[in-house]
Amino acid sequence: MSSFAFGAPRLARRALSFLVACVTVSALGACGGDNNLLSPATTENVIRTYSVYAMSGTSPALPAAYRFTTESLERPQILSNGAVNFDMAFDLTANNRVSLVPVRVVVPLPPAGAPSLGLRTSDASFTAMERAPTTGFRPDTSLVVGVGETVLVQVQGGGCFLGDPLYAKLVVDSIIVAERRLVVRSLTNRNCGYRALTEGLPRN
Repeated sequence: MSSFAFGAPRLARRALSFLVACVTVSALGACGGDNNLLSPATTENVIRTYSVYAMSGTSPALPAAYRFTTESLERPQILSNGAVNFDMAFDLTANNRVSLVPVRVVVPLPPAGAPSLGLRTSDASFTAMERAPTTGFRPDTSLVVGVGETVLVQVQGGGCFLGDPLYAKLVVDSIIVAERRLVVRSLTNRNCGYRALTEGLPRN
């Protein structure tokens, strides 16, 4: 019997063990990367800074909402096809804190449905927050925050083929009360299921 024939079953067992280990710990980023079960990332993460206005007390011509799936500013509305054009609206409370309002709170029953948006805060700074968690999000519930508080976002139903969520982070850098205007920084990872919140093409 050749040495190859003798070693083949052993090699097969080792290969099988390796594959099992990959499946078992894939969530930990083993076996050659952090995206074993995800499609390769195609969209780079970019930090965007923009002005957005409070939904109440401002002109209908001014943007008061954000769409994470396209990273675009919008004025909340229901389109002619029954779809909504935003994921989250901004507003100001009576004491000038920021109210982040998911689309399903603004429009509870949009004709063509709407993504579910989960929000949560983080003790880490906007820059230090490098990877989104998977727990702690409160779906379709408004969140009131102050200037400088890091907010994490989970978008369910954002168009991903297998139903994977999208993740994002944002921070309100300043509020110009007289204009009811907010200066916001955000980063959205538009690669389905990826949780990296740093700039560039994500690996996970």
